[in-house]
Amino acid sequence: MITTNNSAGEAVVQYFRGQTDTMPASCGSYVRMDDDNSFLAGLCSRWGYDGSYNVGKWGHLRDQDRLYDHSAFVVGSYHFLITPGYTRWECDDLSVGVSPGNFWKVFVR
Repeated sequence: MITTNNSAGEAVVQYFRGQTDTMPASCGSYVRMDDDNSFLAGLCSRWGYDGSYNVGKWGHLRDQDRLYDHSAFVVGSYHFLITPGYTRWECDDLSVGVSPGNFWKVFVR
């Protein structure tokens, strides 16, 4: 996924850069890349937690860890979660783990 080049995408960038604490809407804020076959990307209306789940927003009330701790997820199903120092490294899965040779790249433009 890549954020859109509009105000919705800019809101996501500002949130992950810590410029705002307002959790941005997920739907309409990104586009799928050509090779993106993730389930997570197709369920934007069910993302997030702002005191309730399935709110259609990026993130979880995690503050300083917002970029890598549940930045995008559907509760109990699909997650983007990278927790350095812990055992959960998930992209579109739940506690499956990392396979040898996998790599992770996170960019904020």
